[in-house]
Amino acid sequence: MRIEAPGIHIQQRKGNGGTLKGKLIAYVRIEAPEQGDVGGMEQRGGEEASPLLGMVRNGILAVQANFVTQRNIRDFFRDEFGISLEKGIQEVIDQAKDSGGLEGALDPEAVKERLQSMKNADLIPIPAKVAFYNSEEEMLNQDMDVYFLGRFTVLSHAHLCVNSFPIIYQAYFREQEHKAMEQEIAALLSTIENPSGQGEDQGKDGDEPTLQNFTGDVKAYMLRELIPKMIYNLPDPDAYAKALSQFRAFMGDFGHPQDVQDIITSIESTPAHDAKALKKLELLVAKVEALQREDYETLEKIREQLKHL
Repeated sequence: MRIEAPGIHIQQRKGNGGTLKGKLIAYVRIEAPEQGDVGGMEQRGGEEASPLLGMVRNGILAVQANFVTQRNIRDFFRDEFGISLEKGIQEVIDQAKDSGGLEGALDPEAVKERLQSMKNADLIPIPAKVAFYNSEEEMLNQDMDVYFLGRFTVLSHAHLCVNSFPIIYQAYFREQEHKAMEQEIAALLSTIENPSGQGEDQGKDGDEPTLQNFTGDVKAYMLRELIPKMIYNLPDPDAYAKALSQFRAFMGDFGHPQDVQDIITSIESTPAHDAKALKKLELLVAKVEALQREDYETLEKIREQLKHL
């Protein structure tokens, strides 16, 4: 991701611009304001010093965001505060009432009603949170994409910059995810024309393959061989029954029958098989693979992704 425009100085200090991680640190450097700059920070020692100063450490104002596990504002409230979106909104309202922060400017009840009217939280960009780093080296040690957004003398301008950039970054990361998913779907559907699997469907010693004796890539075999056969043959009851029987035989010694049934139900209940349905199937297969390998860390991530679908 590259941004080039006159007067805009954004540099990617860590990461691959062509493949975003989905985890971001964005920061600016705060410089001494010009003489007489009332919007700057000459009030550092006074009672009227900007509350934004508390977000600056060693001249660095930074934010970080995780768009991999947090896909909407509900995730953000849950992960960062351990509460639901509705509870978080209520706490903000209650605190504002206690402090008088909204009094005279906004009606707390009106704010509450407006926020609760936002039924689709997926459309609300995930906020980035302020992060404290003592140096650029400390930021570069994180497994995240790191962007330097420039130098500012006016703190309010710096704050606007670090809060705006994560929205742009998120848009490009979501587009990257979408394109990758389209490629995976195209690869999955292309195998319908050649469902033989080029011999991958053989287990040890020439036996009919099962999950236990299969020696190839389990996930690839299911996505390129078994599941496309089932999808392709849905309109033909006899052919579908045969494909279903092959799938059940392969999964026969799998110790989680409900996960097997989830895959079958997903195939049979969504005959159109749009991008979202196919993505769900891919995740269900990945879940089977994680269970088979007893990879519980990956399994938990897959379960979270399935919740969002």
